[in-house]
Amino acid sequence: MRAGRMDRLITLKAKVVTTNDFGEEIEEWQDVGTIWAERLELRGNERWNAMQTVANITCKYRIRWRDDIGPLNMLVDADNREYDIHAVLEVGRREGLELLVKARGE
Repeated sequence: MRAGRMDRLITLKAKVVTTNDFGEEIEEWQDVGTIWAERLELRGNERWNAMQTVANITCKYRIRWRDDIGPLNMLVDADNREYDIHAVLEVGRREGLELLVKARGE
């Protein structure tokens, strides 16, 4: 992996479930780490659905190897756009990871 291509600063988050004083479960997102990544555009589309325009953003981020990232994590880019991680693919022999993501709320 070439460090020069990693020009995006991203934050990886994990869901943490805690219990409040009333016994209710509260889900929060806790930072796992802030790292450099390479962004690769896969596709963006727009369609008409239920009398409104709906847009999808799907892309791929390449990062250095980590063993604490999976599909249950979330990615936040420098523009504070949140992405759900749909797949984590290994690059080489633990050289890096490709994170296939889709913008949240779509």
